[in-house]
Amino acid sequence: MNQIFSKSLLGLAGVSFLLCSSQLAMALVPNNVAIIVNSGSTNTIGYRIYVSPSGEVKYVDGKGSNQGKLSEKLTKKFFSDLKVAEPLSNLPKQGCIKSVSFGTITSIRLAGEESSDISCPGNPKAQRLDNDVIEIAKALNVINIPKSQGQPLPPQNF
Repeated sequence: MNQIFSKSLLGLAGVSFLLCSSQLAMALVPNNVAIIVNSGSTNTIGYRIYVSPSGEVKYVDGKGSNQGKLSEKLTKKFFSDLKVAEPLSNLPKQGCIKSVSFGTITSIRLAGEESSDISCPGNPKAQRLDNDVIEIAKALNVINIPKSQGQPLPPQNF
C-alpha cells in the first residue's frame, strides 16, 4: 500500500513539474516585447497583446489566441511613444469615471515596467499610448467581447 501511495505521489510530482515547467516557458517574454493588458469588466472579457519591435504580435482575447503583424508605421510609432513615455511606471495615475459594468483598465508592460491605466491618461504621453493601443487593437480586430460569448483568458504566469 505504501509503495502504491509513493508511486502515485511521485507521479503527481512529475506531472506538477511538467506543468510548472511549461507554464514557466510560456511566461518568459523578452524584455523588448511590449504587453498590452486590458482587464475586461464585469460583463466583458479583457485581452492581452504581445507586440515585438518587428511588428509581430501574439494576442489572446475571449475568442482565443492568434497572431498577426502590424504595419511598420504603427509599430514604429508605438515603440517611439513607449520610449518617450519611459519609465512607464512614472506615468501619472489619473482617475476617471468609468461604468461599473463596462469600465476597463488598460496598461502596458515593457522591460519590467508597467504603466498606470492609459485609458485614463494623465498626460499627453499616456494619451498617445492610449491612441496607439486603440489603433493596434483595431488593426488586429481585438475587442472586449461579452462574457456570455467567449472564454475566459488563460492565466497570466508572470
